[in-house]
Amino acid sequence: MAKYRLNMALDGPLEFESAGPEGVFDAWRAVYRSPPAEHDRWRRRCASMVCDRYGQPVRFDSDEAFIADLFRHGALEEVHA
Repeated sequence: MAKYRLNMALDGPLEFESAGPEGVFDAWRAVYRSPPAEHDRWRRRCASMVCDRYGQPVRFDSDEAFIADLFRHGALEEVHA
């Protein structure tokens, strides 16, 4: 399991462990108030929040594109112990 840090929380970064970076969806969902049940809508909402925070475009057409943009903007990083 790898360790990741999501730099989106207002009260500090959210660290989580997952087999891959796609675990960001479940980790973020666990701390977000009333996320949409449908995965595509949740990914779109997450992309909107990242875009608002970083002022950069974030793709939400696929998990892979979304995660690539999270890494590119510094919103998600792999933590090496």
